[in-house]
Amino acid sequence: MVVLLGGLVVDVAAHRHDHHARGPARSPARGPARGSATAGVARRHRVPRAHATPRVPPPARPADPFTAPATRTDLAARTGTITAAVEDLRTHQLWLYHPGVRVQTASIEKVDILETLLHQAEIAGEPLDDDDTDLVQGMIENSNDEDAQDLWDSIGGSSAVAAYNSKAGLTGTVPDPDGYWGETTTSAADQIRVLRQLVLPHGLLNRASQDYQLGLMENVEADQAWGVSAGVAGGVSVALKNGWVPLTGATDWEVNSIGRIKGDGRRYLIAILTAHDPSEAYGIETIEGLSRIVWNDL
Repeated sequence: MVVLLGGLVVDVAAHRHDHHARGPARSPARGPARGSATAGVARRHRVPRAHATPRVPPPARPADPFTAPATRTDLAARTGTITAAVEDLRTHQLWLYHPGVRVQTASIEKVDILETLLHQAEIAGEPLDDDDTDLVQGMIENSNDEDAQDLWDSIGGSSAVAAYNSKAGLTGTVPDPDGYWGETTTSAADQIRVLRQLVLPHGLLNRASQDYQLGLMENVEADQAWGVSAGVAGGVSVALKNGWVPLTGATDWEVNSIGRIKGDGRRYLIAILTAHDPSEAYGIETIEGLSRIVWNDL
């Protein structure tokens, strides 16, 4: 993978999903072996040549969407704290905006909670029971906080999520030690690492778990389908989770949106996190403006 940080190019390694393994290469077909012709005259049989497989050119490598003039103009007009990350799963490029910033997760932490639960279930070899699936559906599709708290407690709380995150390679995420899952602090890059577990072919979750969680994230309530879905063409698959919470009062909001976009020639992961927004609506507007630019640039 290539990471572009404001023009700085860094190579990083990452596995990617949605690439089907190729089968073994076929040996070229061969004609019959040489044989003897009548009257002692040797007759040769030509070996047919295998047809060359047309080479498919790799997808064009887009430029860093965070350095685009439209992005600079848009973000320069916004107040508050903004950090973001985008990973193009076609070209294996990762772009970061203000990577050193850490913010609270609010309800995007529910993606991490569910991944931890599913990973534990896979290790134990036990499927989720009906009670768990009801809680999971409420937590992801409806963003129900009580359901999230029940699942947080059942998986082992902060220590269990921290252990899962360590396996997933998160380096800048700290679950709240007092058990307030929404006050977990994180980075945009780490949220991309969380999303990777939903698309990696050999990650911490098997394909069934990935499809299950992505299906829930594709089916969030209509009034919660804002954020990184903005600007995306109709018919494109959007799996997302949003988070929003007032920090110190009605004029100081945390608003976040993360997700996987797939379709219309694009396949990418995106995380846009904001803090100290003057209102919830303002934070959503910031996220959606950047989401539209990313969609157009990729």
